[in-house]
Amino acid sequence: MKRLIQYLTLMAICLGAANELLGHANLEMTGLGYFKSRNISARLAFLSGVVEGDELDVAVLEDCAFLTLEQLKREGYLRPSLEGKFSQGDVVTTALWGDRYSVQLAPNFTAEHAVFTLLPGVNYFYESIDVQGVDAIAEERLDRYFIAQGALYHRESSRVFTHANFDRRISRVLRALEDLGYRSARQVSSDVAMDDVTGAVQAEVVIEQGPVHRVGHAQALLLNEVRDIEKIRELDQSGVLYTQGWESEQSRLLRNEVFGMGYPDARFTVAVDEGVANAAGELEHAIRYNVVFGTHVTLAGVRFDGDEHTQRTVLYDRIELETGGPLSLLEVREARRRLMGLGVFREVDVAYEPETGPEREVVYLLEPSFRQELRLLGGWGSYEQARVGVHWEQRNPWGRAHRYTISLKQSIKATEANALYSIPQIFASDVTAYVSAEHRYREEISYNYTTQGVAMGASTYLEEPGILLTAEYGIADEDADRDDARAFESKDSAIVSSVLLRASFDRRDNFLEPSSGYHLFGSYKFASEALGGDVNFQKVEGGATYHFPLTASTVLHLGVRSGVIFACENSENDIPFVERFFLGGENSVRGYQEGEASPLDSNGNEVGAEAYVLTNVELEQRVMSELSVVVFYDGVNNSRDGVSGGEHEYLYTVGLGLRYQTVVGPIRLEYGYNPDPRDEDTDSTLHLSVGFPF
Repeated sequence: MKRLIQYLTLMAICLGAANELLGHANLEMTGLGYFKSRNISARLAFLSGVVEGDELDVAVLEDCAFLTLEQLKREGYLRPSLEGKFSQGDVVTTALWGDRYSVQLAPNFTAEHAVFTLLPGVNYFYESIDVQGVDAIAEERLDRYFIAQGALYHRESSRVFTHANFDRRISRVLRALEDLGYRSARQVSSDVAMDDVTGAVQAEVVIEQGPVHRVGHAQALLLNEVRDIEKIRELDQSGVLYTQGWESEQSRLLRNEVFGMGYPDARFTVAVDEGVANAAGELEHAIRYNVVFGTHVTLAGVRFDGDEHTQRTVLYDRIELETGGPLSLLEVREARRRLMGLGVFREVDVAYEPETGPEREVVYLLEPSFRQELRLLGGWGSYEQARVGVHWEQRNPWGRAHRYTISLKQSIKATEANALYSIPQIFASDVTAYVSAEHRYREEISYNYTTQGVAMGASTYLEEPGILLTAEYGIADEDADRDDARAFESKDSAIVSSVLLRASFDRRDNFLEPSSGYHLFGSYKFASEALGGDVNFQKVEGGATYHFPLTASTVLHLGVRSGVIFACENSENDIPFVERFFLGGENSVRGYQEGEASPLDSNGNEVGAEAYVLTNVELEQRVMSELSVVVFYDGVNNSRDGVSGGEHEYLYTVGLGLRYQTVVGPIRLEYGYNPDPRDEDTDSTLHLSVGFPF
């Protein structure tokens, strides 16, 4: 009951704060249902800037009408109308806007309150598309440029037709052909047949594809200020597709080379002949890049303008520009990247003083981001149920680009408080150092635990090959309160002092909603009395996920994860009970509640495993663009007493679920069934949660 009261109190505080933050204008929208009308109203408030209490004069009302009609047109209502009722005291004035109407309100007209009624008319949508003249792209793939794919069923709202998006989608087809080497592809004609009763649109496009274009002979001429040739460089690119991408990449390589030498005013031009047809009917082009160096420029100094709060010594430590050396635009841009990486600026622009001449000063124009930010947190899990909290962040508190955060979270089952102080780019490197403190109390199925501790560490992201690395030293007090500690011997109270190493290599297309790619991760924890604790163990975990689209609307998700704890002497004295592996729940074995898919003692209480191997297999079928049906198989092989000791127990579940995609990840309703449960296990579990499971 105490837990419930805490949760309800915190939720009331968060909802009260949210209500204060959400403003509304003194105008209303009706006519498209509650949610659509409210969505248009919210966008109108953003575009117009009208807030509660603003005077609604003629200019504001007519601007609102125009913006609303344009929004409706962008959503496929090509011939909308809008009725406005404006009240001033007891007097109500009505007006009507639309393609067929012209409204002139009195120049001095004002209103205290306005109600706009949307009269959208017919919603036009793509019913069919016929693209003629293209054989380099499969017909099914061509259709995807115009009509949404990736689901069994698409609502008309996802197939909205407007003349503007029709032109944009034709342009995307032409760009796709260009990427395949058809540089001369062009639109010959287009036509649309619109049904003004149903809104169905039958569209037709005729495209002249043209021949494939390839690079024949390519070279770069490097010229001095008087345009004398100083060097001719042959580009070994014969036979490759001649595309905008190829041309841009060659230009980028040449620019980087010349800019890095101290020639910021270098000019680049490209000359291409008409091409000669080869035996395959393709056109091969002779391409010549002309690079005029211009004036060699020396760096006269570096200055920072704006955001006087940030100490200049911090900024100078983050750049590597040598006064008196060549002015390298590459180094200037890298310094800008590092300044942005401090995380305390909304924008960093670059200027040069003077703009021309052999000596120039680099000026970084700093626009600070918000120093303080308070965010409300919310979530749902089938075991913890509703989770609410607050997150406070203070950026750049001492003018040294540091930051600290404080988070408080409350659910039915857990209370958590975290504090983090971080220092980005410590010692002018790409490493972020941090110090953290944590307190957590959580009620598990057959025990409760409390942990509190502090840690200090460092993390960095290696762009090549793209690995996130973390090293951390921490000391924590871990206490478990078990229902019956006599049935299974373990260390319920321990001081854990450890070194933790983590690595992550993520190649998923979207970590919130992956549909392709893979993710590799691993961690190693070494706890020892020599580090300040009273236990000695090693804990290793690692795994991988893989996501593969089988069809445009079907995705296969695979995951495997494994972990093991090694005790230096014996498990009873060296492995804290809280450190053991407790599988089960919405993100592991979904036929069980949180922690239930673990080994049991003689009384049927969960005691965790010293080693496990978890496998997840999931097939997702998108029914609509946001809604999916999933079938899954989850299995875990547990060992209560280590890899080689004791019995191994295999638990598995199969299940079915619904998944709705949101901006914060999927909302999941999943039913897991246990075909072969233990005597203590339930036959099935229903989960409602947020976030991708693995």
